[in-house]
Amino acid sequence: MNITNFKRYIDKTILDRGYIYYIEGNVVKAYKQGENEYLFHIEGTDDYEVLVEIRDNGDILYSECDCPYDFGPVCKHEVAAYFQLYEILNQVTVNDNKVGNKTYKQSTIQEVLNNLSKEELINIIINITHNNATLENSLMVKFSKGDNQQELEACQELINSIVRKYTGREGFIKYRNTRDFVIELEDVVEKAKSTENVLLALDIALLLLEEAMDAFQYADDSGGDIGSLVTETLELIGEIAIKCKEIGHQRKAMFEKLLDQIDNEVFDGWLDYKIDLLNICFEFADDETLREQLRVKIESMYDKKSNDRYTHYGNERMLQLLFRLIEQYGTQEEAEHFIHQHLQFSSFREKLLNKYLQEKNYHNVLELAKEGEKQDQQYPGLISKWKKFRHEAYKYLQLNEEQRNLAKELLFDGDFTYYHVLKELASENQEVLYTNLKQELKTGKGWHTSRIFLKLIEEENDLEEMLEFVRDNPRYIEDYAEKLAKHVKEDVINIYKKYIKSTASSSSNRRDYQGVCHKLTRYKKIAGKREQMELIDELLALYKKRPAFIDELGKIK
Repeated sequence: MNITNFKRYIDKTILDRGYIYYIEGNVVKAYKQGENEYLFHIEGTDDYEVLVEIRDNGDILYSECDCPYDFGPVCKHEVAAYFQLYEILNQVTVNDNKVGNKTYKQSTIQEVLNNLSKEELINIIINITHNNATLENSLMVKFSKGDNQQELEACQELINSIVRKYTGREGFIKYRNTRDFVIELEDVVEKAKSTENVLLALDIALLLLEEAMDAFQYADDSGGDIGSLVTETLELIGEIAIKCKEIGHQRKAMFEKLLDQIDNEVFDGWLDYKIDLLNICFEFADDETLREQLRVKIESMYDKKSNDRYTHYGNERMLQLLFRLIEQYGTQEEAEHFIHQHLQFSSFREKLLNKYLQEKNYHNVLELAKEGEKQDQQYPGLISKWKKFRHEAYKYLQLNEEQRNLAKELLFDGDFTYYHVLKELASENQEVLYTNLKQELKTGKGWHTSRIFLKLIEEENDLEEMLEFVRDNPRYIEDYAEKLAKHVKEDVINIYKKYIKSTASSSSNRRDYQGVCHKLTRYKKIAGKREQMELIDELLALYKKRPAFIDELGKIK
């Protein structure tokens, strides 16, 4: 296989995908590493490197990509690299081939097709679709005109053909193909969007939603593409529901379709998506009969027996829906009674706390917040939330000592805004406050403590503490170098140099080496060109047996 004729030897599908990568500029970098060895950086769903070695006559001796493709000898990234290498060797642009001093203009596909008759074009399309069921079904969905049942069947057949295409013999879609699978299903999304009949549009969207939910079982969704398709389809269903509401007729039929869908077994174990459908049903709640059906449905789904956190979260979302119904269609007394009944859920406790604050009922705020802290003691985030309500009450009640103690707790819990509260309360003793807090944080343990300590010394511009911290934690030198260099430049340069050398010693691949080079570039801004070049020379001598590292170091200007 030669760089001039590689297209003859590669699977057409892989060839087409690689050419798209090349033509769209996904080959972002190309390096000549040796006499006939080239390295290419390819961007796509992930970033990959392709190594190609050729003979003087253009024969491809060896090529390798670090992507996980294992269905054939050559992947699409290697194909893209071959196209790029051919361009490099021959100075070929996309539409022009330069041979010697002559330029030959290649015809584009559009120019070729423009010269064909309608019958010739039809024959070409028919021949292509004979070997591509997915394309045939896609064309039928986009352009055929039938009754509702025929349209729905065409969409189902398109979905089935796409699933068959990607699951293949293994019956499973691997991670690297999941995104392409989802992209092809977009034809069904577009069909639902363009369909004027709202009930047909809903049926099409529900077909797609059901298949997307099934796909969680037969596709690797590590990249979240299936989840995104489900979310997009639910949003589409919501748009269709609003459109139906605006039109005014067929509302009951659509509402019942949506309510029935919630019981579809594909949603078993997916409570969040069921609740999303309930939210869409809320669009029809202005009708008393439908509103009552929705209320009954929500209450039937409420699980009073389970105590696990996920069910608790789902129950809370359903109760929020019921509360919306009461707020919009019930009385104020009913809404308040509902809140008091469900204070075990944080959103309802928060509603009541905000109500008490607005009413300046600060003693009730304290009582309700303390109950929340006791109830939710295993959830630090909620404890912090209830403490903040309590802090507000102390502030308005002018209980300075209680406010000060609680502000310190909140600061040590990780909320730096409370340092300013403490400074305000300390009045003339702010320097003593800073010294005491600094000492406590320096000797404390935990991620919050270290983060707050750093914010504290930054806030007070304590350069001495910054330097001491960076000496003990060299990886922070990049954050503080510019500020410290104005006062202790020599110390900063020494710490920075040791940090870069330490990072270089633990580097083992090109990405790591590039990271070291980025640090060297930033180091130059602090230390200057001469110091940077001395350090580069030192690294070149230390790592002369690492060609990739030498290559990256050589690119630093």
